[in-house]
Amino acid sequence: MGALIAVGVLTIVGLLAAAVVPLLGLASAWNTEARKEAMTLSSFDPGRLIDDADFYDGNAMTADEIQRFLDDEVGQCRTDRCLNVLRTTLPGRDRIVSDATGETVCEAYEGGDLTAAEIIDRIQRACGISAKVLLVTLQKEQSLVSGRTARDPDEAALGAAMGARCPDTAPCDAGLAGFAAQIAQGATDLKTYSASDFMRQPGTHWIAYSPDPACGGTDLTITNEATAALYNYTPYQPNPAAVEATWGTGDSCSSYGNRNFALYWALWFG
Repeated sequence: MGALIAVGVLTIVGLLAAAVVPLLGLASAWNTEARKEAMTLSSFDPGRLIDDADFYDGNAMTADEIQRFLDDEVGQCRTDRCLNVLRTTLPGRDRIVSDATGETVCEAYEGGDLTAAEIIDRIQRACGISAKVLLVTLQKEQSLVSGRTARDPDEAALGAAMGARCPDTAPCDAGLAGFAAQIAQGATDLKTYSASDFMRQPGTHWIAYSPDPACGGTDLTITNEATAALYNYTPYQPNPAAVEATWGTGDSCSSYGNRNFALYWALWFG
């Protein structure tokens, strides 16, 4: 009888533990949603979207930390394509050096059959672009980290995961389709702007509000290399309507990429 009671107690404890795990996940989601709803852009500075030390931190997270973050944010996955369960092949790559400056853009790395978290970590360390920046970019480009799309992403979303080489006025570069290729190219591009002294650098530049020239823009003083990189990668600033809307929709001239980068950075890592 004592053995039966012990087995019964252990079974109940196991069931309770199994029930607590999803409840903890729900609590985390509720807390995140509450913080999201409370956020404003009253102190938003379009000229400094993120500090250089945070952006160029190649040791920002370990692979295990990235995996836990994805597990928390993605939640209950409905397919084998969610980033918290995805495995795919990352081809190895040699060191990349800028022809213009001689600086290293990305170190060499080995390839392999890796989880999404391991790919993010490997590219983070090779290119010196924070895993946190890569996670925020995945979210602001294709909603692959949190929300409905993250729980059931299609091949098109994974194929353009970072929005790398995906111009607003033309199809994405087909040769860079796929999660691993997108992470590698996106991080390489983000590092190239500073390492190669390429495109906009810190200073005052005309930044449009949207791809529509009729929407205009303003001169914007960009104060650091990380913010310059983000405007090279996504070349529009949020207009007043987009800023006023916070997470919502502005007007026909609003763009949201850099606004949403700042919002998700503050929500998750600020």
